[in-house]
Amino acid sequence: MKNVKMFTLAAMFLAVVGFSLNAAADSKSIKEIMKGGNFKKCCEAASKKGASDADKKAFAELCESLAANKCPKGDAESWKAKTEALVAASKALVAGDKDAGKKVGAAANCKACHDVHK
Repeated sequence: MKNVKMFTLAAMFLAVVGFSLNAAADSKSIKEIMKGGNFKKCCEAASKKGASDADKKAFAELCESLAANKCPKGDAESWKAKTEALVAASKALVAGDKDAGKKVGAAANCKACHDVHK
């Protein structure tokens, strides 16, 4: 009975560690998102009329990855508000919301974010 409890605890520990490592492997740094993920071009491609579902989904994934990062500089609440607006706008885009282009345009203001967080 003692061995079963130890095995169960060990299995639970390994599951939690494995999940944490997998989540860390999926997250991208801000630099990877902006440069490697080519955030600006991805945003432009996803926002165009007639954009493919793949472009929209790729943009949404970049927005979610960006929101998962801590702000490198400036107020954390400002970072949270800006990245949450991006995530919401990108989800609207994926969902086919007719006003999604306007939402992305308002949320994806590069200068507004870079001025306070870069």
